[in-house]
Amino acid sequence: MSLYGLTSRPGFERYTVRTGWDPHRTLFCTVADFSWDEDTDPDNPPDFVQLGLLEVILDPAVVVAAVEPYALIPDDLIARLCTDMDAHPVWRPPYHP
Repeated sequence: MSLYGLTSRPGFERYTVRTGWDPHRTLFCTVADFSWDEDTDPDNPPDFVQLGLLEVILDPAVVVAAVEPYALIPDDLIARLCTDMDAHPVWRPPYHP
């Protein structure tokens, strides 16, 4: 499994942004504000993005596009995710007809 923490864009410092590869089945990403308190800041709820929990994502561009509004994207992120996928492919049982 790989996990990359990304640097938030200016103005989006409240968000924790992560993406990576889970070789059990999918790429994933999360954008969340873990410090938000509804009682002290009810008029400013955070955005929340989570992909790869319920759906299978095999295209790194999908997770990068989802987090790009919130984080600075390293030039080599898609290449790193592809390398992770190649190094730890999804395990599939052998086919026996």
